[in-house]
Amino acid sequence: MTTALGYRVHATPSPLRISTPDRDRHATVEVVVTNDGPEPVPCDTVTVALPTGTGPGRLTALPAAVTATTDDPAWTAEHRGGGVFALRPAAPGTPLPPGARITLTLSGIVVDSVPGTVTLDIRETAALSGLRERRPAPAVRLAKADPDALLRNFRPDKVSVANGGTVTLTWECEEGPHYELFFDDQRVVVNGFIEDGNGTWSSRPLTRATAFMLLASTVQDGVPVTYGLTTAVTVDIPDLEVGDLDANGTVRLFGRAQELPVTTQSTATTYFADTDGVLTGYVKTTRADAMAELNVLVTSPDITRQKFSAQSWDPRGGTDNQEASLLVPVPKDSTVRVTSKGLDFSGSLTWFPFGTGPLREHTP
Repeated sequence: MTTALGYRVHATPSPLRISTPDRDRHATVEVVVTNDGPEPVPCDTVTVALPTGTGPGRLTALPAAVTATTDDPAWTAEHRGGGVFALRPAAPGTPLPPGARITLTLSGIVVDSVPGTVTLDIRETAALSGLRERRPAPAVRLAKADPDALLRNFRPDKVSVANGGTVTLTWECEEGPHYELFFDDQRVVVNGFIEDGNGTWSSRPLTRATAFMLLASTVQDGVPVTYGLTTAVTVDIPDLEVGDLDANGTVRLFGRAQELPVTTQSTATTYFADTDGVLTGYVKTTRADAMAELNVLVTSPDITRQKFSAQSWDPRGGTDNQEASLLVPVPKDSTVRVTSKGLDFSGSLTWFPFGTGPLREHTP
C-alpha cells in the first residue's frame, strides 16, 4: 500500500555527527510533505517517529529537547511524546492541493553517541473516497558517524563480477569537501554523485581486478586534511595484461580441445568464438573421380570475411589418396561457418582455444 502524499527527508549535517563525552552534537531533520498527484488529497495527520534511546539504531535519548515547527501557518506541528511528532491541518481533512508542499522541521536534536543507522517511521492518515486510511511511508534511514570521519561505508554492491560486468559504489560522507575517485589510471571528481550525504557511482565494464580509492580533501582549522577509503572488486576469468612473465610449473597455451563434426551431408553449421583460437583439420577422399572439400568461412568484427578451403582429389583412388589439411586462425567474437561436400571421404576438424570456452553453435 502506497501513501497518498510524497515525503522527502533532509538531515543537517549529513551524515549526522554523534555526540561525544565532552560535547553534544545537534542535528536538524526536515520532512517535506508534497502532493505530487493531479487531485487534492484530504489529510488528517502526518506523524514522524524518531527512534529514541541509545544504540546504533537510536537517534536521540532526549526527545523532549526537540522543537517541531512548520512553514505553513494553516498547519500545526506538535510533540505527542516519546519522540512522536504530528503535523496537522487546522481543520482535519483539509485537502492538500496538487503541487503543494509543507515542511516539518525538527530542530535541536541531540544526536546519540553510538555510530550507526537510524530509521524514521513516517505515517499518514488521509481521507480517500470517504475512507480514512493510515499508511506508512517508505522507510527513511539516516547515518550517524564519528565527528572526525569525512567518509564511511565505501563499498561496491558486488565484490566479484563476470568479465565485462559493472559495479555500483556507494558511500556516506560529509557534504562540503572535494571528493575524487581513483581506479586504474583514472581519476573522477564525484561531488556531483552525492546527494544528502550519500554517494552513488557506477563503474564502466570491468575486465580485470580493480582497486578503487575515494579521497576527501578539505581544510580543518586552517590545515589541509585528506581522508581516504579503499575497496576492490575481482573479475571472474579476467583479461591478462603483463610485461615480462616468469612461470614456474606447467603453462598451457590452449584451453580444452573440441572436436567438430565433419559429415558427408552437404549442410552448413555456424559457430561463434568467445575467444581467440585455431581450427585445424583435414579431408580425404577415397574416390578417383570425385573431389572432397572442407570449407571454413570466418567473419570477424575487425576484418572482412575470409574463406579457408581444403580439397582432396587423387587419380589413384582408394586409401592411397593424399589428405588435404587445413589451419584456420579465428579471432575472438568471430562467426565461423563450416561446410563439407563430396561422396566417399573422411575428415576431422578440431578447435584449439587460446583461453576457455568451446565454439558455440550459433543461429544467424
